[in-house]
Amino acid sequence: MGLEYIYAVWLLHEAKKEINADNIKKVLTSVGIEPNDAMINAVLASLQGVDLNKIKEESLSFAPAQPTPQQTEQKKEEKQENKAEEKKEEQALEGLSSLFGF
Repeated sequence: MGLEYIYAVWLLHEAKKEINADNIKKVLTSVGIEPNDAMINAVLASLQGVDLNKIKEESLSFAPAQPTPQQTEQKKEEKQENKAEEKKEEQALEGLSSLFGF
């Protein structure tokens, strides 16, 4: 099945429009896609008894949280700070070891 038909269904669903053959055709033709009646009928048949709200809810609950650009930048800064601290510790250890002849 072509994803464009599924996308048309989701667009209609989100716009709270009736999901039927005519509306699917309108969505597809509006973006320059020649609708295929057999595909439309197959999509509509596969949607019988399907709760799109439930599918949307379930899919959103499993979506991994994407870090914001600020969180990404903060992680970079933390890594740089950790590296700087590690360098200082290494230098301190080197200074101590040279004192005692290690």
